[in-house]
Amino acid sequence: MLASRRAFLTGRPLPNADVQALLRLTQSMPGARFDSGARFDSGDGAGAPVAWVSPADASQVRMLFQWCTQFKLQLVPAGVCLGLDDALEHASAGSTDLLSLVDPATPAICVDVRPHLADLTSVENGGLWRAGPGCTIGDLPAAIADELLSHPHAHPGQTLGAWFARSGRSRLLQSVDVMLSDGSRERFGPMGAGGVPSVRSPLAKRLVSGLFQMLCEPLAQSWCASDVWRARYRLNALRVDHRRVPDMARVLAGSRGRLAWVEQFTFHAVLPRETDVAEMQPGCDGRAAALEHRIKALFDPSSVFPHLPARASATT
Repeated sequence: MLASRRAFLTGRPLPNADVQALLRLTQSMPGARFDSGARFDSGDGAGAPVAWVSPADASQVRMLFQWCTQFKLQLVPAGVCLGLDDALEHASAGSTDLLSLVDPATPAICVDVRPHLADLTSVENGGLWRAGPGCTIGDLPAAIADELLSHPHAHPGQTLGAWFARSGRSRLLQSVDVMLSDGSRERFGPMGAGGVPSVRSPLAKRLVSGLFQMLCEPLAQSWCASDVWRARYRLNALRVDHRRVPDMARVLAGSRGRLAWVEQFTFHAVLPRETDVAEMQPGCDGRAAALEHRIKALFDPSSVFPHLPARASATT
């Protein structure tokens, strides 16, 4: 095992050469900063992130992604730490508050989307609105904001990144632009005629094929027929019936940032789409946990995004 990797896992300080390399990389990105001497695990099961970074734009996030790949780190939205605690969305939150409970054994770079990734623009004569992950619900046009706020756990100061990671429920969400675990970028939303363009990258094509195969399995079909979806990832969003079309954006909604990085959201200004898929109510069924891990492995085989926390298993 490399010395730098061993230092990450055991909680010892980073070798100075690695610290300097990380610092040089961060200094090459105006608007980002690196907390050298990360406060590692001291035996209580939680380790602080290697870095607290505020990228200036989406291209800097992509550079951070390459950085994480090089140094075997996780790219974690700041709100994912401490279980998407709303306190982390406040201006007073700092790097010392960010103890990664997602996987203490794996070092993380926490990305704060609030300062610079909060762009908001209208297109198609105001028919669509595009927003960055740092845009807050309160910044959106009133009709869109009101629809988002009608769902539990949403509030005006919440960033769209945290809102989508937590639930992402909205009849007005048209699509999400994402970066996948291999660095490819895709636009996910309703599939088929009138929907978003077809996926392009090899990984995205494998994702779509693999997810539909899982959906056809008897267990997933039985859950689709229920009013409650039992897993933490919304595979049932790909179900086809008279009310809806398959929607890859809804598969990611509520996934806690573990499947992909969302770069941009696009909302309809009016005319809500059809009703949402069944309410998600994860249980402790071991079959649900197994399905979740299969979906996670399909999206993120290199584990560049936060790990799926373990949960109590049940009789299968």
